[in-house]
Amino acid sequence: MEIRNLMTFLRVAELQNFTRAAEQLGYSQSTVTVQIQQLEQELNVKLFERIGKKISVTEKGWEVFQYAKEIRNLVEKMTYMSTEQNNIKGQLCIGVIESLICADMPKILSEYHRKYPEVELIVKTNYVDELIEMMVHNEVDFIFIIDELLYHKEWIKSYMKKEEISFFTQYENCFAQMDNVSIQEILKQPFILTEKGISYRKALDEYVQKNNIDFKPFLEIGDTKIIVELLKKGEGISFLPDMVVTEEIKNKTIKKINVQNWNVVMWKQVIYHKNKYLTPQMSAFIKMFVEMQQNK
Repeated sequence: MEIRNLMTFLRVAELQNFTRAAEQLGYSQSTVTVQIQQLEQELNVKLFERIGKKISVTEKGWEVFQYAKEIRNLVEKMTYMSTEQNNIKGQLCIGVIESLICADMPKILSEYHRKYPEVELIVKTNYVDELIEMMVHNEVDFIFIIDELLYHKEWIKSYMKKEEISFFTQYENCFAQMDNVSIQEILKQPFILTEKGISYRKALDEYVQKNNIDFKPFLEIGDTKIIVELLKKGEGISFLPDMVVTEEIKNKTIKKINVQNWNVVMWKQVIYHKNKYLTPQMSAFIKMFVEMQQNK
């Protein structure tokens, strides 16, 4: 039995899509089809139901899937068993939300590359829901998100920390100088916000909807760096994790607005699937990240 055929089957099953699996594996779609057919013939089992353009894993296919995952983990363990701590190599794919890329990732990515130059780092950004799907389908090794506390029996959480979400504006803005401001008054001001669907943006949207408030930002943009630069120039107010503007607060270019009776807390979390073999490059990255967070 060809190991590569099992690996191809795993990727097709995880993605539920022959075309995407072929793209990720670097094969033609016809090659993937042939490999699956070979595996079905060897096992004398139908692995997929094909109805039109859609495919689904059969009941027997899911049984094979569980065995194939165990084989993949064993292969990975054999591949890395002789890897020394100072000779870590291979590929590491991380899923992360954009705000954390700006705030926490640059320093650790730089330090990790300095220490482990033979590791190929791939960082994919997306919304939390999409990142979770990517983790479940083994498209990323682990995810780094900010959201409400998330739990699942199939997940391992290697790090979590509270993170306040607050209103910010230019340091000299009149609202930044007030001891207390009502949320109703704040929401009348011009706003720059991240795109809808971002975890912490949802908390503000839910408040607006619940209280039937006529609220519309003048700009929505996914890049928090641009939001921060606009705030520094005096272009309105935004709603962001405190960590995004740490340096600007120190430099007194941006200031938190003290809003009455408003307290939104979310959690930074590093999560990977329990069936994912913890490779040396994953282990090294998570360890370094946790240490750097603790030393802040």
